[in-house]
Amino acid sequence: MGGMDWLDALFSFVGALVGASAASWVALRGQRQDARGEWRVRLDRAIDLLTSDDDAEQQIGDELLADLIDSDLGSADDRALALRIARLRLGQQLVGNADEPEEVDLALSPGDNGGVEQEEAT
Repeated sequence: MGGMDWLDALFSFVGALVGASAASWVALRGQRQDARGEWRVRLDRAIDLLTSDDDAEQQIGDELLADLIDSDLGSADDRALALRIARLRLGQQLVGNADEPEEVDLALSPGDNGGVEQEEAT
C-alpha cells in the first residue's frame, strides 16, 4: 500500500502544478492583452494630438508616438505601425506648408548647408 500512497501524492502534485501553470498562463495572457489594448488607446490619443491645429499638442503627440515606438506593451507589428506614422509625420514636418518643398539632406546637421568654409586670406 505504501507504493500507491506515494504514486497518489505524485499525481496530486503534478495535477496541482499543471493547474497552477494553466491559471498563470491565462492570467499573463490577459495582462498582455490589456497592455496591448492600453497601447492602442495611447496610439489613438497620439494620432488625435498629431492632427490637432495646435503646435503644442502636435509636439506632445510626437513625444507620445516616440514613447509608443519604444514601448514593449505593443507587439512588434504595433510598434512598426507607430514607426510608419512617425515617418509620415516627419515627412509632413519637412515639407511644411511651403508651395515649393525645400530639399532636405538628412545627413547634414541642423544649420549645416553642406558648404565648405573657406579660411580668410591675410
